[in-house]
Amino acid sequence: MATQNPPIGSALDHFKLLCDYIKFHLGLYLATPPVFAVIAKALGQKVIASPYFLSGFAVLVGLCFVSGVCASWFMGRHLNRSWETGESVDWDADASNLRRRFLHHYLYWFGLVAALAGLIAAAITAPAPT
Repeated sequence: MATQNPPIGSALDHFKLLCDYIKFHLGLYLATPPVFAVIAKALGQKVIASPYFLSGFAVLVGLCFVSGVCASWFMGRHLNRSWETGESVDWDADASNLRRRFLHHYLYWFGLVAALAGLIAAAITAPAPT
């Protein structure tokens, strides 16, 4: 059985950048929903209880969850594998794959837009404090 050595040189640098890139996205998926919750809390109880905000927030959380799971699977498939199996990995094809880009980027942005729209709609329709 042929073994595959871990990447070295520029391949190792590319590998490290890809790992940092994925970790950055995982951080975004985890940090964005709490930011929206804090903003909604600052805007008042009527905004938090608004169906507009709750719907947008639920979409954000769901899409961040899907994006995070896909990014974690990507990391697991490429990093948490035996280097001795001889399994080849085409980093360029996998990293620039349109499906991966959609799952890691576009779903996040769709969720962000949904949460922002829900927050704005909730803030606009919330009755003014008396």
